[in-house]
Amino acid sequence: MFVIAILSFITGIYIQAIHPFPVKSLILSILIVAPIIPFLFSRKYNIAAIIIFTCFMLAGMVRLGIVSTEHSPFTIEDGKTLYEGIVVEASPNTKIINLSKPNNVKGIKVVFRISDNLNINDRIRIFGQLKELSLTFHNPYLTSWKWLKRLEGISYEVKGILVAVSPGKHWAHAWRNLLKQKIEASGSKYSGVIKALTIGDTIGLDEETKTLFLRTGTSHILAISGSNIGIVTAFFFFIAKTLIRRFAVLRLRGDDTRYASLLSIPFAIMFMLTAGSSIPTIRATIMIIVYMLSLFFERGRHIINTIALSALIILLIYPHSLFTASFQLTFMSVLFLIIFAGKFYPLIKIENKIIKWFLSSIIMTVSATLGTLPIVIYHFYGINPFSVIHNLIAIPLMCVFAMPLSLIGMVLPYGEYLLRLAGEILNFNMHILEYLNFGYIYPIIRPVLLEIILYFVIMLSLVFIRKKLICALLIAIIIPFSAIHTYLTYEKRFHNNLCINFLDVGPGDAILIEAPQGMRILIDGGGLYGGDYDIGKSILTPVLLSKKILTLDYVINTHPHGDHIGGLPYILQHFKVRHFVTSTYFIKEEKFIEVMKLLRDKKIPVETWKKGDSYTFKNKMKVLVLNPESNFSTENLNNASIVLKLMYKNNAFLLTGDIESDVEERLILSGMPLTSNMLKIPHHGSKNSSSFAFIRSVKPDLAVLSVGTGIKGLPGKETLQRYEKLSIPVLRTDKNGFIQVCSDGHRITNKTFRK
Repeated sequence: MFVIAILSFITGIYIQAIHPFPVKSLILSILIVAPIIPFLFSRKYNIAAIIIFTCFMLAGMVRLGIVSTEHSPFTIEDGKTLYEGIVVEASPNTKIINLSKPNNVKGIKVVFRISDNLNINDRIRIFGQLKELSLTFHNPYLTSWKWLKRLEGISYEVKGILVAVSPGKHWAHAWRNLLKQKIEASGSKYSGVIKALTIGDTIGLDEETKTLFLRTGTSHILAISGSNIGIVTAFFFFIAKTLIRRFAVLRLRGDDTRYASLLSIPFAIMFMLTAGSSIPTIRATIMIIVYMLSLFFERGRHIINTIALSALIILLIYPHSLFTASFQLTFMSVLFLIIFAGKFYPLIKIENKIIKWFLSSIIMTVSATLGTLPIVIYHFYGINPFSVIHNLIAIPLMCVFAMPLSLIGMVLPYGEYLLRLAGEILNFNMHILEYLNFGYIYPIIRPVLLEIILYFVIMLSLVFIRKKLICALLIAIIIPFSAIHTYLTYEKRFHNNLCINFLDVGPGDAILIEAPQGMRILIDGGGLYGGDYDIGKSILTPVLLSKKILTLDYVINTHPHGDHIGGLPYILQHFKVRHFVTSTYFIKEEKFIEVMKLLRDKKIPVETWKKGDSYTFKNKMKVLVLNPESNFSTENLNNASIVLKLMYKNNAFLLTGDIESDVEERLILSGMPLTSNMLKIPHHGSKNSSSFAFIRSVKPDLAVLSVGTGIKGLPGKETLQRYEKLSIPVLRTDKNGFIQVCSDGHRITNKTFRK
C-alpha cells in the first residue's frame, strides 16, 4: 500500500507538470477529502484506500505547484543593473545564482550562462539585465531544459558580464579547492577523471574522454551518483563493522550491523559535500542515508519500501527530479538490482568465492542494464549491447580501486603516490575501453511513455512468470495489448495519410513530410547563426526517432542559408538518406561545401531539381517543382529557393522556401498552377514577400509561418495584415510551436503543439 501511495504521489507530479492546476484548489480538495478517511477506514477499507491514494496524488500536484510558483512574477525593470549572488549550481556552461542584491530580487534563483570555472558558494557580481526564462522551442517529444528549470521555480536569467568573483567562505568550498589543487599537483594521469570521481568536478574532462565513456555505456561512472557514494559508504561501513565487532557484547547482540550503518552516515554526507553537493549527489546521499537508517531500525528486509521512501523524500525536496534522466536511471537500476538479485543470486551454488563474486557481478550488471535500457534509449538515443562487459571492467577498476586510492591519497601526507597509482589504473582502464570501443548503436528509434511502461511490465512479468496470476495476465492481457499497440504503430508508420510537420526551430525552416506508405521527406534542417547549438542533434533527431524514422527517402535543401542548412549535417551523418536534393551547387557557401563533402563520404546520391520537374510516387503523391529556373542567378540565395507544390489526390500544398516578391511575380506571370489548400508563407513573413497578387493566386485555406525571435523585421507587420485582410488564418511556429497539417486527399486538418 505504501508503494502504491508513492506511485500516486509521482502521478500527481506528472499531471501537474503536463496540465497545471491552481494550487489553492488542490489544497482545498485535500482538506475536503482527507477528513473522510478515518470514518471509512474500518468500514469501507477499499474506498478509504482509494481516497488515500487520491490524496497522495493531489499532494504531489500541490508540491510541484508550490515549487514552480514559489516566486510570483514581478515587473522587470528596463536597463542594466549590478546583481550580486551566490553560485548554488554549476555546470560547464551554465550557473544557477541565488541573488542577494538588489533587494527587490533577493532570494530569486536565476540562470547565468558563462563557461568560466565558477565553484558552488562563490559570491559573484554581474552587470546585466534580468530576462524572463522563456522557452525557445515548442516541439513534441522534447524535454526542454528551460521547462525543467521553470518546474524547479527558476523563471529568470541574467544576461550580462561577470564583474567580480570572490571564493565562498564555506568550509566545504575551501576543502574542495584544497583537494582539487592536490590532484592537479600530483601529476597523475587522467587527473580530470580523478576529479570527476572524487570531487564531482567534470569541467576538466575533454570531449574525447566523454565520448569514449558514452559509447561504451560507462558514462554514469563519471557522474557522482549512487554507485560512487554507495561504494564509499560501504567502505566505511566495512571498517566500522570490523571495529565494532571487537566489542563482544555488540557482536553477540547482533548490533554490529546496526551501529556500523549509523556510523557510516556522516561519511556519506562528508563525501557529498566534498563532491560539490550537486542535486544528483544529494539525491544519491538521501538514498544511502535512508537505507542505512533502515538497517539501524532493522527494516532492511523491506527494501522496496525503503526505496519508495527515498523517492518520496527526494521528490518532496526536488519534485522536478522526476523528469531528469539521473533520477529515472538511479531508481530503475536499483529496483532491478533488488528484484533480479533476489531472484537469481540464490541460484548461484558455487562455493568458490572468486567465481561467485564474478557471477554475482554479472547478475548485477545485467540487471542494471535491463532496468535502464528504455530510459537510456529515450534520453540518449543509443546503446551499446556490450556495455555489460565494459561495466564489468570499468566499475571495479574505477570505483573499487581508483576512486578509494584517490580519496585516501587526497587526505594523507605524501598521497600523491597513491594518486599517481590511481592514474595508472585509470590509464589501464582507458586503454581497455578504447580497445573495446565497438558495438555502439546510434541512433535507435525512441520509445514513447506507453512503450516504456510495457517494457517494464513485460520484464517484471517474465521474472515472476511462475506465479499463476502473473502468467495469466501476461498471456491474456499484456501480450495481446502489446501486439495491438505494435500493429497500430506499424499502421501509423506505413499506412498514414499525408502529414506535413513544421518544426519549431526558431528563425529557420525544418519541414518533415510523412507521406503514405512510409515515405519520409525532410525539407531543410533549421540552424542558428550564433553559438554551437545543433538543431539537427537537439531537435530534429529526437523528433525523427520518436516518429520511428531511421531512413529518409529525400532530404531537400531549398537553399544554403544557415537557418535552412545548419541542422542537416548531423542528420546526413547519422541517418540513412536515400537522396539529397538541391537546386544547384553553391560552391561559394561554406556550409554547403561541408554538406557536399559529407554526401560524398556517405555515398548519398545528389539530385538537382529545377522548374518544370515533376515526380509522381507510388503512394499517389505528386511533386511539381516551380522554382528555380535553369538559368537563374545565385546572387540572391533566397530567390534560389526550391519551390514545391505537393499534390495528394484533391489537395495541394505550396512550400515556398525564402522566395521574395520578384520570384512571386515570375511565378504568377508564368501561369504555373499556384492554387493550393495550404501555403507555407515565404521568407519567414518578410515584408518583401507575400504580395497581395501572390496570395490571391494561391488562394490558400490556411497559411503556415515558420519564424522565431531574434531577427528584426521578421515577420513583417504589413505581411501579416495582408493575410488578415484576405481572411486567411495563419499558424505560426513562434506562437503555436510544432504545427502539423494532414490530408486524407479530400480535406485538410491541422493541430498545433501549443493551443
